Amino acid sequence: MKEQVNFGNVSQDYARYRDELPARLADWLEAHGALKNGTRAVDLGAGTGSFSRLLAGRGAAVTGVEPLAEMIGEARRVADDSDSSVVYVQAPAEATALPAGLFDLVTAARAWHWFDRQQAISEARRLLKPGGFLAVVDSVILAAESEPARATFELIRKQMPDGKLKAPGSMAESPERRNGFPLRWFDEWADGGFQEKDSGQFDYELRFAPDAWRGKVRSISWFSQLDTDSRQQVDQEIAGLFRDVTELTIPHRCSFVLLQKA
Repeated sequence: MKEQVNFGNVSQDYARYRDELPARLADWLEAHGALKNGTRAVDLGAGTGSFSRLLAGRGAAVTGVEPLAEMIGEARRVADDSDSSVVYVQAPAEATALPAGLFDLVTAARAWHWFDRQQAISEARRLLKPGGFLAVVDSVILAAESEPARATFELIRKQMPDGKLKAPGSMAESPERRNGFPLRWFDEWADGGFQEKDSGQFDYELRFAPDAWRGKVRSISWFSQLDTDSRQQVDQEIAGLFRDVTELTIPHRCSFVLLQKA
C-alpha cells in the first residue's frame, strides 16, 4: 500500500523551489525523434508544470495533466509569468478524458511511481498515435554522497511515525532496479504493448542557498506526509542546521526510459 501523500500541502513551495530537470532530457528526446517542433505531447502528473514547460520550450504543443487543483493553480501562475503555452487539465493520469490516438508523446516526470501503473500504461497507449512514444523520467537526491542531504533527511526520519524513510510510491515495492527503475516496470511496459527504445542514468549537481534548500525539502513527498506541526519543526531545524552556510552542493541522479507504442 502506498503512503498517503498530498502535494497540495506544499504546492507553493513545489512551484517555487522544486528544481527543473536537466535540459539534456529534451535533447535526448529530440535525438530519438520523440520531440520536435509541433509534437503533440501529454505530460502526466504534471505537478506545477516544470517538465511541461521544458517540452513546450522545444516547440511541442503540451497538455499538462494533474489531479490536484492547487498544483494546477501554481502551474498556471508560473505560466503567466513565463509566457508558457502549456494547457493544463485537472484529471488523474489513469483517466485523462483526452482524445484517443491524437498524441505523439506521453511523458511522466518524477510521477510514474504515484500512478496505478497498469491503468496508466493503458491510458498512455490509448492517447498515443501508432508509433508514439512514452517517456518516463525520475530523479533522486544522492543522500549517501552528501552530508547536508543525509543530515536533512535524518531530521525528517525522526518525525516519521514508523521512523523510516521509504522509497516513494511504488518505488518501494521492489529493491531490484535497472537504470533506477524497478525491474518489474520494464516487464509491465512490454506486456502493455510498448517496446523499449532507450534507457539510462546520469548524475548531476545542483547548488542551493540554504533557504532554497529548505524550500526544495518542503516540496518532497516525505515532508508533505508530516502533520503541520512536524513540518514546521523540521523546517526550523533545517534552518538552524545551515544557519552559517552560504551554499549547498547536492548531488542528484536522473533516470530515464523511452518506450514506443508497438
